[in-house]
Amino acid sequence: MLILIAETILLVCALLLAGQSYRRAEQKQETASFVISLSAAFLAAASLGELTLEATTQDLLTFQRMLDNLAFYAALPLLATALIAQAWQKDWSRAAWGRWLLALFALFELMRRAEQGDLYSQIVAVASVILLLASLPKLSNMQARLTGFITLVPLSLALLIFSHGSLLPQYQSLPGYALALATALLLLTWQQRLLR
Repeated sequence: MLILIAETILLVCALLLAGQSYRRAEQKQETASFVISLSAAFLAAASLGELTLEATTQDLLTFQRMLDNLAFYAALPLLATALIAQAWQKDWSRAAWGRWLLALFALFELMRRAEQGDLYSQIVAVASVILLLASLPKLSNMQARLTGFITLVPLSLALLIFSHGSLLPQYQSLPGYALALATALLLLTWQQRLLR
């Protein structure tokens, strides 16, 4: 029951971030905001899969795993990279973002085949937190910068403690991950509003 509540909250927060970032992208014609919106949509899709798919067959189990992998190994690094590009005002082309997404897919497959999935999960978790931290000094809006620092707390909890990329595997928790990530996404939604 707790996991259903946590995933529902995560779904709502991911959709809020997707909507807010999409509006910002439309107003500013900023590619990084489109990428933030896309990343949040990937996270929402994975959460929706957790809520609606029952792994009764091998095909559904595989599809659910694909959604989870898309969220963790593509959406989170893409989101973190887009936040740093937005803060540093680097407007990459859509083609460059597409190549970066393909590179993330290739890295995941390479590490999976090398049977280094746990190490790669930890690298993704740590890198995502570091990229968010690196984006903060370049934000011109002080309130957005403060919101970013506050966001580091739930994001670090979600990725470094509760996720399957946890640095402390004994504390892994799906509800904890979903709730902490939802909090971080909600704070990022507020940060996107402040950047207007």
